[in-house]
Amino acid sequence: MEAQPWYYVGKSATTLGFMFFAFYLQYCGWYFTSALSLAISWQQFGWLTHEFSHHQPTKNRKLNDMFSIIFGNLAQGFSADWWKDKHNTHHAATNLIDHDGDINLAPLFAFVPADLSRYKLPVEKFILKFIPYQHLYFTLSLPLLRFSWTTQSLLWVFAENSSEYRVYRRNALTEQSFLMAHWAWVLLQLYLLPSMGVRIMYFFVSQLLSAFLIAYVVTFSHNSVDKYPANSRLLNNFACLQIFTTRNMTPGPITDWVWGGLNYQIEHHLFPTMPRCNLNTCMKLVKEFCKENNLPYLVNDYFEGYALNLKQLENIAHMTTTKAN
Repeated sequence: MEAQPWYYVGKSATTLGFMFFAFYLQYCGWYFTSALSLAISWQQFGWLTHEFSHHQPTKNRKLNDMFSIIFGNLAQGFSADWWKDKHNTHHAATNLIDHDGDINLAPLFAFVPADLSRYKLPVEKFILKFIPYQHLYFTLSLPLLRFSWTTQSLLWVFAENSSEYRVYRRNALTEQSFLMAHWAWVLLQLYLLPSMGVRIMYFFVSQLLSAFLIAYVVTFSHNSVDKYPANSRLLNNFACLQIFTTRNMTPGPITDWVWGGLNYQIEHHLFPTMPRCNLNTCMKLVKEFCKENNLPYLVNDYFEGYALNLKQLENIAHMTTTKAN
């Protein structure tokens, strides 16, 4: 559980390296490769923002919060406070219906039968017609999520001045300034490209790829696992709630880097402030604990776990078809 500041100095340096490498490649005229490098840096900044927001790197909470805004708002274009607001709820109420916003994606996707009753407005009833095919278009939607996240971030930060929470009001100007600086930098990069066609290519490759690199990770661990009502007895036992509602991805050196340690999702949910570099050691202890207490420990390789995710969506899709008939 000890903070690991020097580990995160190294991680921050390598991630900045990908970003500056993207700038260098753009300068050299390697525009497509530059967009790829920028997308990777945005994904890795996402993991760093996540870790600083969980206060993993240092014991200084103000320092952690400062870097979460620098890496989140400025480097990546996501509001750190917006992310914290929804992510704290996700950790406290993982996979609890009507409480965990990460599984409450109706009307675009339905993860539990209860979601089907949410479609009441005319536009929602129209979207309901597509739910029978949600397992087919889910993967195609992942690259688009960055546009949703950045839009939600902008809406959040410009409403912070009137927030009921003092901490958000206090951060409002910094959050707004850093987000605007991010988009000014993105526009400047595009302006420096030689033609409109290259600008369009660069924008969509960097944006869509970075979205996919984040989304395929964050949708793996919880979507395919059971969801529970808000009055579930699991709430009486924090460890059981996290273990029953979370799936790990098979670890490995490359996976650990690409996934930012989130392949150890069970361990992360049990110990949110534990630095990434300690999660592999913790995994062995958690697996032993689960075995001794006859608890499930869900871990799959990526394709197997993702197939379970799609199967869950397909099951709800079939319910929609049956209901319509």
